[in-house]
Amino acid sequence: MTTGVAREIADNWKYPPPYDFYDMTADPEDYAEFVMPESWHKVCLQVRVDGQLFGFLSGRFLADGRGLEIGLGMHPNLTGKGLGRAFMEANLAWLREDSPGTPIRLNVAAFNARAIRTYEGVGFCRVRTFTQATNGGTFDFIEMEHEGHP
Repeated sequence: MTTGVAREIADNWKYPPPYDFYDMTADPEDYAEFVMPESWHKVCLQVRVDGQLFGFLSGRFLADGRGLEIGLGMHPNLTGKGLGRAFMEANLAWLREDSPGTPIRLNVAAFNARAIRTYEGVGFCRVRTFTQATNGGTFDFIEMEHEGHP
């Protein structure tokens, strides 16, 4: 990741409702964390396909040792076109190489059935549901885990 690409994503990627929930500008804390290199975790990558910015992947090891928590996103013009599974499979392959056998966790907004189907399709399982304050409100989330096996 570079600061220029991080700002391009944070400032310009705008999703249609209800996915505008994921716009980086929807939450000032998330925005600041995403654009400041000193806030980047173990993994902070831009994902390109044929030279074009396709998405991003970020991750950090959890303090309690439960694995690697990731966040990711695809360019808004590419969502809803059946590309999510290949994107996830490529990210998982890279993570397996970088941190073999490490459980991988992610949190997804409970309303995002499209993403949940994609995550389950590549082997993530639901761990728990919880509520979290973000984007000026309180929202339901699902924590999911992938065991990190091939």
